[in-house]
Amino acid sequence: MIDPISALSIAASAVSSAKTLLAAGRDASGALSKFAGAVSDVNYAAEKAKNPSIFASLTGSAEQAAIDAFSAQKRLQAMKKEIETIIMFQHGPKGLEEYKDTLRKIRAQRKKTAYRKAEIKEAIIMWVVGGIIVMAGVAGLAVVLYLLGKQQGKW
Repeated sequence: MIDPISALSIAASAVSSAKTLLAAGRDASGALSKFAGAVSDVNYAAEKAKNPSIFASLTGSAEQAAIDAFSAQKRLQAMKKEIETIIMFQHGPKGLEEYKDTLRKIRAQRKKTAYRKAEIKEAIIMWVVGGIIVMAGVAGLAVVLYLLGKQQGKW
């Protein structure tokens, strides 16, 4: 998964490539696939921005991520309408439905693989950082108790 701004630039290049290919009557499936992946990435980033992780909230990057995702979604909506209009003119309503079905399949597949992998990685990082914080707290408490015991002559 990539950030919304990078996904937006990928989508823009895919749209221009798809328009050129479709206008020439050539197969634009590669460009449309890149566009679908970028749309999926931006939508996932928008979902994640609604429920940011604790670390993102503490660093203040959650607000920036939400703004980036929102603006990318709005730009992609315009691109998506443009692509759908072109497909509708080139291939008719049936072609548009096939394109939308393809988008749904890509979104489901990416959710199963790439996004799940990112979620697992984020969970592992959070557990490791949380474990380190807990262990540091326990070690600090042990040091304080040792120093108190030493001061009282118990050790």
